[in-house]
Amino acid sequence: MRKNPDTILALDPGLRDLGYAVLHGRRLVTGGVLGLRRVPKNERLATARKNVRTWLRTHRPDIVVVEKTYRHPVPWLNQLHQLSRSARNLATRQHAAFAMYSPQRVRATVAGNGKAKKPEVAIAVAHRFPSLRVYLTQDRRWKERYWQNMFDAIALALHHQTTQPPSRSRSSD
Repeated sequence: MRKNPDTILALDPGLRDLGYAVLHGRRLVTGGVLGLRRVPKNERLATARKNVRTWLRTHRPDIVVVEKTYRHPVPWLNQLHQLSRSARNLATRQHAAFAMYSPQRVRATVAGNGKAKKPEVAIAVAHRFPSLRVYLTQDRRWKERYWQNMFDAIALALHHQTTQPPSRSRSSD
């Protein structure tokens, strides 16, 4: 009997713009960017956590995949790491597996080059999901940077699918 494909919630953490994507097997269910720029700095972490909690309840992923973050001595910069830890804790509470991947490994898998720039990753992802091509070229540079967060989240999910067999196994690099 064949197992149903995993549902993956992928997060590209950011405290200005948080990229997210949900993949069910090879199908992109949803993807986007949670804009946090207009949210006061002291409320951004709570807002991001609330949205992650909502995505977990809505999509019920088998695994949550997050780009690797590191501790930072400056408190408000350390919130990025706290967001990743929160995603791990929320995933565990929802009985979902959790994985973290470095950006270099994701880029190497998706774009074929660990030092690929964000636009190169976006092109590789849009090649896999042609409906996303509309987000590649924008009339303003800030819009391109904004949507690259979504492309990075989708790339995380694709990296996980490529490097891990469909299962509920936990992984990290």
